[in-house]
Amino acid sequence: MYKSSDIYSISSSQLNDEMLKEKRRKEKIGAVIGIISQFIWAINSIQLKTYKTFFPDYFSNNSLVFWRSLPIWVLGYFFCWKKGVRIKPLSAIHHKFWFVARSFGNYVSIFLWIKILSYFRVSTSQVIAGCYPVLVIYLSILILHEKFYFRYIISVIVCIFGSALIVLNEKNPNASKIKLNDNKLAGLFFAGCHLLVNSFSNLGQKIQVKDKMTPDEQNYYLGMYNTLPALFFCIIEQHFGFESILYILYAISNGFFVFYSGNYLQTVAMEYMAVSKFMTLTYMCTVFVFILGFVLLGEYIYITDILGAGLIISFQLYNIYYPPGRQINEENAIEKDKIASINRQDENIDNIKDEKLIENYEKRL
Repeated sequence: MYKSSDIYSISSSQLNDEMLKEKRRKEKIGAVIGIISQFIWAINSIQLKTYKTFFPDYFSNNSLVFWRSLPIWVLGYFFCWKKGVRIKPLSAIHHKFWFVARSFGNYVSIFLWIKILSYFRVSTSQVIAGCYPVLVIYLSILILHEKFYFRYIISVIVCIFGSALIVLNEKNPNASKIKLNDNKLAGLFFAGCHLLVNSFSNLGQKIQVKDKMTPDEQNYYLGMYNTLPALFFCIIEQHFGFESILYILYAISNGFFVFYSGNYLQTVAMEYMAVSKFMTLTYMCTVFVFILGFVLLGEYIYITDILGAGLIISFQLYNIYYPPGRQINEENAIEKDKIASINRQDENIDNIKDEKLIENYEKRL
């Protein structure tokens, strides 16, 4: 930000160019971090897909959530303590509805996601569940009053069309090494519920960022409010998966290396860019998922998968490098005028002070 005293030595175009460069630099940083987070979430989907296959005798939804959430809770507290961050008490949290939507919404989201994965290829599951950015973009504009650009509509259309190309070959559902349920209508029902829950959870994440909650604080509460209900139901079900150390370590590794880092990087990315723009990046998870599904699970890749992935990736590059439009230039010009106005007021005050000093000096003479 320029000082008011420098305003006359800087042209309007120079001021706009510098501010736009800084904005674009931050957005690019956010985009890189966001894409890395989506690769991590793709790994998360692969892991959740394989639990029942690798550990059919030890698996339960609540034991999985318990063992994967416990390290998130512990790590969140450790990093807050290490960095000297004072964890906000519940009474100090401003938007309690969105806090609940984020914390408990994530707990529900995990169960729905595991359910969806039992009906579709992992890549198709990601495509269907990945439609939630459509809701998040419009909710962020409506609730957070973020700016709306026409290219957001284009991005949603392009990404959904690219995703639809990937879904077209779901006619061969059992082509992978993992057998799937046949009732696709039931799978779509769970996917619709997941879309709604995940939309509110992601918007809650952004609102917590606006409330100045650090990524470690968010992970602390996220871990807490996933661990406690899972522990409660594990006690009722009398099942913790203690019989298999490998199962427990697999779940802990998912929380320790995947879930925590994915959430952390996604929160950081949202600090650099608007949630409405960040949401289009989440479609990159779809691309990563179907590649990993092919490499690790033996799922088929069709020409339509490649075309759909190409559309999604191409538009992400366009969206990241899209130059800010005329609206931003106008806003910067307005900001420049405000700075100039403040500067003129300061000058008037200084002139009045100088005149009074001169008058006082003349009176003494």
